[in-house]
Amino acid sequence: IFGVIMSNYTIEMLGITKQFPGVLANDNVNLQVRQNEVHALLGENGAGKSTLMSILFGSYDADRGDIFIRGKAVKIKNPNDATALGIGMVHQHFKLVTNYTVTENIILGIESKTKLGLLDLKKAEKRVQELSDQYGLRVNPKARIEDISVGMQQRVEILKMLYRNADILILDEPSAVLTPQEIDDLMAIICRLKEEGKTIILITHKLKEIKAVADRCTVLRRGKHIDTVEVKDVSEEKMAEMMVGRPVRFDIDK
Repeated sequence: IFGVIMSNYTIEMLGITKQFPGVLANDNVNLQVRQNEVHALLGENGAGKSTLMSILFGSYDADRGDIFIRGKAVKIKNPNDATALGIGMVHQHFKLVTNYTVTENIILGIESKTKLGLLDLKKAEKRVQELSDQYGLRVNPKARIEDISVGMQQRVEILKMLYRNADILILDEPSAVLTPQEIDDLMAIICRLKEEGKTIILITHKLKEIKAVADRCTVLRRGKHIDTVEVKDVSEEKMAEMMVGRPVRFDIDK
């Protein structure tokens, strides 16, 4: 059948190239993600990780390359296309309205209405509570965004994806804004999402987090795909070397 390939991968991005003025952000990059795995996307700042994921989420258009979702060739022109394909993304900078409640933020743009055409907030709050309980997120659907912690705001962004039935979740540098305790909680949430059948792409440059939760890891360096490895088979030192292109010393001479 035209446009369909027999594939073991939920996501395949093949030969992705993206040029900005003066910068080749992605240079013929391949990414293959299996169903129901935590796949880390590792690289230094500027390696092209976020650009690649922004292409998958429809925020950017690739200059060249093909994307297959569940074996089917797709064109993702905007985030609505991505959402329709079951892809959600939590950006580094949250996109929340601070004086709205958790539920109001989650349903923004897809509000459910009563028969009289009124906003059915009660029904939405109930669904948000169910999702929060199912994934161990411990979010209060009625809380205002301005009254909750940054870590809790991130959980609201995750809930926003789950409410839209996303089964491919992209987390962009999710621990950058969190306290150590919140990072531990996030790692537990990622494991729970995987248990519930989700496929997760974790954009990061933190090796400990990859070791803690990821199954496989794709390394980008200066816009190029370096390698994809099984996390259990490779040391932090080896991953760091792939990331920067030379051996890295973790011990510091005082």
